[in-house]
Amino acid sequence: MNLVRSAVAGLCLLLLSGVGYAATLVGDNVIFTYDDSTLYGEASVVGDTIFFQPVDFIAESLNGGSDTAEAMLNIQVQTINAGYWLKDFSLAEFGDYELIGTGASADVSGEFAVSSNTITKSDTVLFDAGPLTVIGAATEWNTGAMIDLADTAGWGVDTDVDIDITNTLAAATTNSGELSRVQKKLGGVGLTITAVPVPAAVWLFGSGLLGLAGFARRRTAA
Repeated sequence: MNLVRSAVAGLCLLLLSGVGYAATLVGDNVIFTYDDSTLYGEASVVGDTIFFQPVDFIAESLNGGSDTAEAMLNIQVQTINAGYWLKDFSLAEFGDYELIGTGASADVSGEFAVSSNTITKSDTVLFDAGPLTVIGAATEWNTGAMIDLADTAGWGVDTDVDIDITNTLAAATTNSGELSRVQKKLGGVGLTITAVPVPAAVWLFGSGLLGLAGFARRRTAA
């Protein structure tokens, strides 16, 4: 028995000492599971919106050269209330940048993808923060994307999906004395999930199937 306990304890320590681990947060209608060891940092949930607090997600160039910061965040989203489906997903991102010198430039781009864990369906949207051109002062940027499952033929709604958010921050300068810095700010990533009630007819049909299955099992047992 002591050997079994030691083996289990050793396995737990091995898992906890890995590169990252899954964190779980529960919203009103969904549960989020994600890796909190990435540059996106830890998260908090309000309703069915999850907010991330990026840590050192920054690209910076000084006196010539370039720098890039890239990271990907995976989030599994599942419904937790019977009779609800996932319908659409809205991503909002925020940060700031600073450019000093006419040869300084910055860019924010990303990819937002949703894939089903129940059927073979997925959708991907590319996004960017647009031209970042203000010279001489710290300036805020924002961007976002939305995926509606109804836009994909044969999908419409789901109960279990994986979401991938990929971001690339790029900073570059060409001359001495120039600065380019771009970053995600605290609370810089927000993902809102819309969970809708299953239509009554579908819900009743599913309940009827479950009832028939239970009746068949009782007949078989008898």
